[in-house]
Amino acid sequence: MENKEGNKDSKKNNSSISILITLLVFALLGAGYLFYSNMQLKDQLANCSSMKQDVQQERDRVVGNLENMLVKYDSLDTDNDSIKTQLEEEKARVKELITQAKNNEWTIYKLRKEASTLRDIMKGYVKTIDSLNTENIELRAKNAEVSQKLTETEKRNENLETEKTELQEKVKIGAKLNALNMVSFAQRSNIMGTMKETSRAGRAEKIKTCFTLEKNDIAKEGERNVYVRIISPNGQVLAERTDESNMFEFDDTKGLYTVKKIVYYENRELDVCMFWDVKDELDEGIYTIEAYADKMKIGSTTFELK
Repeated sequence: MENKEGNKDSKKNNSSISILITLLVFALLGAGYLFYSNMQLKDQLANCSSMKQDVQQERDRVVGNLENMLVKYDSLDTDNDSIKTQLEEEKARVKELITQAKNNEWTIYKLRKEASTLRDIMKGYVKTIDSLNTENIELRAKNAEVSQKLTETEKRNENLETEKTELQEKVKIGAKLNALNMVSFAQRSNIMGTMKETSRAGRAEKIKTCFTLEKNDIAKEGERNVYVRIISPNGQVLAERTDESNMFEFDDTKGLYTVKKIVYYENRELDVCMFWDVKDELDEGIYTIEAYADKMKIGSTTFELK
């Protein structure tokens, strides 16, 4: 009896030990699995941290490149208003992409792609602006050359115009008529009706003026209007009328004339005499007589009445 009971207890103990051993094995296996899983998670976390760091570094690098693009855009200079507007638009795109990149709104792939696109666009503008600047430098050089030539041409033309004016003045002076041997005096008629010279103011009936137009081969042949001005002692020009009809141009002005005569000049000496009928009694004093042709003074003389 006792042996049977002892065997039963022994079997029970063995069964309990087996269960405990089984449980222990399972516990050890679970702990091992948990340890293994924990190690894998640690590795994954380490990889994720490393990847996150790599991603952040790559994002920072792209952001740095974008900021360098902004600096490059700021350095681009052009006078073309259309290109200036486009540059401002591209700068705005770069700034927007930088903001989005810092806020992690873009994946690295999309960020790289967009940054590459913007970089290519910027390179195109750089090339275009460099080309335009080169063309502008060449154009400025050509303009400077043309301006210099134009200045030289204008200066040469001015010199030619000055020479022309001087030559014209010389020709004008050379072609000027001169009144030689000019004399003027008052006349009265005697009992025979012949006109005689007088120096008495109260007896003067006419004033006679004579001179010889000298020979001049340069002067133009043809009709000439010859004017004589008789200026009284008080400075007044003796004239029949004082309106425009009794005026002529001379020395860049207009003035009264006393008597006018049309002569035909043939480049050789020509004797000319001109007369003025006295209307009112003349004043005593010295009278000045001036002769004009081609708007220039050609001679003068004086006489005195007492």
